[in-house]
Amino acid sequence: MERLFILAWVCVALASCKQNIPANENADIRYRGDTLVVPENSPALKEIVIGSARLQDFSAEFRTVGTVRPVSGKLAGIAPPFAGRILKSCVRLGQRVSAGSPVFELGSSEFYEATKTYFAAQSANELAQLHYNRQKDLAAHGVAAQKELEEAENEAHIAGQELEQAQATLQLFQIDAASLRMGQPLTVVSPISGEVVKSNITVGNYTGEDSEPLVIVADLSQVWVAALVKEKYFGSIQPGDRVEIFTNAHPDKVIWGTIHYTGEMLDEETRSLEVIVECNNADRELKIGMFCEVHFLSSPSKAIILPATAVMQEQDHDYVWVEISKGNYVRRKVETESVHPDGVRVIRGLGEGEKVVMKGGIYLNG
Repeated sequence: MERLFILAWVCVALASCKQNIPANENADIRYRGDTLVVPENSPALKEIVIGSARLQDFSAEFRTVGTVRPVSGKLAGIAPPFAGRILKSCVRLGQRVSAGSPVFELGSSEFYEATKTYFAAQSANELAQLHYNRQKDLAAHGVAAQKELEEAENEAHIAGQELEQAQATLQLFQIDAASLRMGQPLTVVSPISGEVVKSNITVGNYTGEDSEPLVIVADLSQVWVAALVKEKYFGSIQPGDRVEIFTNAHPDKVIWGTIHYTGEMLDEETRSLEVIVECNNADRELKIGMFCEVHFLSSPSKAIILPATAVMQEQDHDYVWVEISKGNYVRRKVETESVHPDGVRVIRGLGEGEKVVMKGGIYLNG
C-alpha cells in the first residue's frame, strides 16, 4: 500500500513538472521554414502576451556628467609681447573692460627698437616718394632719363613695403601708429570685452616675453558645458535640444542650456562623444572648471516603445517575436535603445501595427 502511495505521489510530481517545462522544450513546438508554430494545446500560449506596436509621444532623456568651460573666443590670457619692466597697471580684479582697453604698460628695449624701426621706415618712405615724384616731374619735361625714373620708382616701392612691414609689426600689438611717439612705453590692451578674472601684475617687476599671462579677461555671461555622451544615446540628441544642468552648489535649481555642438570624434576608451551645451550664465552660477550633472531631454517625437520583456538578446543584436497569426511567430532583428529601466525604443526593424510578443517570449526560444 505504501509503495502504491509513493508511486502515485511521484506521478503527480512529474505531471506538475511537465506543466512548468518551458515551451521551447515541448516537442510539439516546431519550425515551418522561418516560422515557429505553437500548437493550440501548448502550455506556452498561456504564458504569451501579445500587443500591437504603436507610435507614442516620446522624448528621450538620460543623465551624464559635464565640465564648465569658457565659450571659445571669450577668454583671453594677456602676456607681455616683449621682455621688459611693468611700469603701470590699468585694471583690477573684477573690473569690466572693453576690447582695446589698456591693461598694463611695459617698458621694453625691444619695443623701443620696434618704434625706432617704424619711424626710420616712415622717414625713408617719405624721402623715396619725394625722389620718385621729382623724377616723374623731370621725366615729364624731358630732363630725367628713363633709367633714373625706374630706379626711383623701385626705391619708392621698396620703401613703401618696408613701412607696411613696420606698421604690421605694431598692429600685432594693437598699437595705433598714428599716435606713436619715440620713447613711449608699450600699452598692452585687452583683445576682448569681458571681466578681469585673474591679475598677477606687479608694478616694477621684470617679466620675460615667454612668461605666463599676467591678466586673464573672460566674458562669462555665457558658458559651455562639455558633456560626455555614451554611444547608445547618439541618436537621441540633436543641436538645439534643451538640456537641464544641475550643480552641487545649487542641486535643486535647474540651469537651462541648449545643445550647441555634437562632436565627431569618439573616445575609443570610454565610447563617449563630447557634446557642447551652451548656457546663459548671467547669474554667474556656473564657474569655469566646475563639474555638473547634465540631463538631456530630446525634442518630442513619435516612436515605438516596447516593454523591456519584449526584447530578447542574442550575441551582438536584439530581436522580438512577431505574431503572424495565432500560434505562428517569426523572429525579427531590431535596433533599440533603452529609454527607462522598463522600456526600450525601437529604432529600426518594426512597423506600427505589427503584433509583438510583449511578454513570455522566452518560451519561444529554441
